[in-house]
Amino acid sequence: MIRRSLRVLVVAFVAGVGVVSAQGSFGHIAYGGGWQTTFLLVNENTTEAAAVNLYFYSDSGTNLPLAVNGGSPVSPYSTSIPPGGTVSVVIADSGSAIANEGWASLQVTNGAAVSGQAIFRQNLGGSNPILEAAVPLTVSTSACIFSFWQVEPTHYVLVPFDNTTNVHLTAIAFANTTSASISAPIEFDDQTGTAIASDTLKLPAMNHTAYVSTTKYPATAGQVGILRITLPSGAGAGDLAVLGLLANPITGTLTTLIPITQ
Repeated sequence: MIRRSLRVLVVAFVAGVGVVSAQGSFGHIAYGGGWQTTFLLVNENTTEAAAVNLYFYSDSGTNLPLAVNGGSPVSPYSTSIPPGGTVSVVIADSGSAIANEGWASLQVTNGAAVSGQAIFRQNLGGSNPILEAAVPLTVSTSACIFSFWQVEPTHYVLVPFDNTTNVHLTAIAFANTTSASISAPIEFDDQTGTAIASDTLKLPAMNHTAYVSTTKYPATAGQVGILRITLPSGAGAGDLAVLGLLANPITGTLTTLIPITQ
């Protein structure tokens, strides 16, 4: 049951958004099948209210109206955050037996700085544990501009992984948040820096993929180390959203793994 729930969660753990002027994206919406998603938004501006829109999207990128805070289905959901204040936006369990998935884009229409995170929660019922994990807002940034005599540096994203047998399983998710396809070399290294498995991640525009690392790359079973992703030339922070989920398959606990960008 725990392994199945891990797979359900990670399938849409991260997803891309292609909305112009979006401040950032949340990598997962889950509702139904016991799943609920709560967005916690914080207005960092202490003198001005923040006017925000949350756009919801299906896996295929279509607009996805959802019932928010018990109201009628909408997309976008518009709200105002008081100066220095917070709001909670809840997409509750729909009551269906099927887990539905998608993603969300955050727009701030008046220029205020807003941060936040999304919390995914599944209640399996009975004596089963309640599964929870949090994912921060992936902030969109503009690409750097280089003069013709400058050489653009190569950037990497590092994600720690732990697949210790009978202790942990690591799930990884990627999202292309741009309007162009992405091709990025990836490599799993053990604790000595020796390569265990390598591949090329290929994602069409606005697509996402997610998997349990041991399922896609059996060589990582029983191993602990680092996943290294080489970003394409010209890619900026937020163009490829990367997140990990560390699960204990026995107790059902979940921990978010935050990537490191170099």
